[in-house]
Amino acid sequence: MFDGLRGIAVLGILAFHAWEITGRLGLGIAGRAAEVAGYQAVIAFFVISGFLLYRPYVSARARNRPLPSTRRYARRRALRILPGYWTVLTLLAIFPGIVGVFSGDWWRYYGYLQLYSHRTVNQGIPVAWTLCVEVTYYICLPLWAVAVRRISAGRDARGLLRAELLPLATVAAFGVVVQVAAATQRVSHILGSTLLAQCTWIAIGMALAVASVAVQYDDGLMVRLRSLADHPGLCWLGGLIAFILLMPLQPKNGLFGLIVANLTRQSTLITLAKAALQATVVILFVLPAIFGDERRGVPRRVLALAPIAWIGVISYSFYLWHLTVAEFIGWNMDPSRPMV
Repeated sequence: MFDGLRGIAVLGILAFHAWEITGRLGLGIAGRAAEVAGYQAVIAFFVISGFLLYRPYVSARARNRPLPSTRRYARRRALRILPGYWTVLTLLAIFPGIVGVFSGDWWRYYGYLQLYSHRTVNQGIPVAWTLCVEVTYYICLPLWAVAVRRISAGRDARGLLRAELLPLATVAAFGVVVQVAAATQRVSHILGSTLLAQCTWIAIGMALAVASVAVQYDDGLMVRLRSLADHPGLCWLGGLIAFILLMPLQPKNGLFGLIVANLTRQSTLITLAKAALQATVVILFVLPAIFGDERRGVPRRVLALAPIAWIGVISYSFYLWHLTVAEFIGWNMDPSRPMV
């Protein structure tokens, strides 16, 4: 199911950049839809990451077992992201020659640090700013799990929910505050693109991981969640409505506009409305994959389609390559346009 979610998210990112490269992003219904789809796709990846990586920690806590090995966790994360990223970054720097990699700032690109400098944030592989956020989350996650485990959870599912969800709600709210500060230009748009702002979406994924564990120990909670998840079509319909409501709220950004830190000033009210709708879209999008019968409902059948799942399997590689390749094709079709 999660490969299917990744597959659809990748298609949303591809649509975003296809419309961006052709200069149609944000123009007309299709351009608006592509713009919102790209942003929601990135949010979906953050939520999926939060869910999948945190669930083993919550499960261990619920069973009163030791936390997963940090050494094993670190090794698996490193093998998951480092070889592919370093290889693609080097090859694209050789040809077609993405900017900055073979410079004095090489350590920023290879160390997932390009996000933290105005000079490098849109160079190298521009979409890798999200990987900078992910790597920061990878580092923080074991520390978070140890800290939260010190909060007494009692012996039932409701105690686990209280101990886990209250800190996560605080983190999510803090992220929204940073998003508002960035959108109203009270802080740098760079800060609005770091984990300090994007933690809202990761916290949502982590909260869903907590719920998915808690339902195994609370029949009442299981009934309530399954009553929602047993109608996956309604989940996606609600998500689609929220998606449509987002379209007029999303101002057109320049090339590689960041997800919440728009370069044009935005009001607090609009930013809060966007955050609420973005959260609604992504939660209703992923719920059918987490709860309920995997064989029931059109959304789950869509997520199980082999082509969609296959795209999800190769999503990391595709994500690294696609924008530079698309830019190169666009430049060859129109040499007058700048090559990023």
